[in-house]
Amino acid sequence: MPMQIEERVNLSAQDAKLIANFRRQLGESGPTVTASDGRNAPDLVTQVIGKVLDAVAAGRPISISRMPERITTTTAATMLGVSRPTVMKYIKQGKLSSTMVGTHHRLDSNEVLEFLEQRKDEMRRSVFEVMDLES
Repeated sequence: MPMQIEERVNLSAQDAKLIANFRRQLGESGPTVTASDGRNAPDLVTQVIGKVLDAVAAGRPISISRMPERITTTTAATMLGVSRPTVMKYIKQGKLSSTMVGTHHRLDSNEVLEFLEQRKDEMRRSVFEVMDLES
């Protein structure tokens, strides 16, 4: 039976200031994580901790969770910042693939994240093209 463990850490204003000062002292280099036996943590662990420090230093709320492998069209729409009908259009156009679970579409969360990055890259290129036209 799956078990859900919920851990919450509530920081006081003083804790947040301490973390913000530490993050500023790190500068651009960011944190490194070393185990007590001297082994360095994988880069992904360091990136996650860096993002947590950045969020706390900026006063933003944070939540860390694992993304499910299969997501609903509604969840995909939220991730992409579009409507659910637009996600359905992407599926029909072959821009996103889905599988059917009963009468409902399910999408691979990694594919949706990759699609989101592609859209961001396209938007960046478009902005730079407009900037080039104006200069």
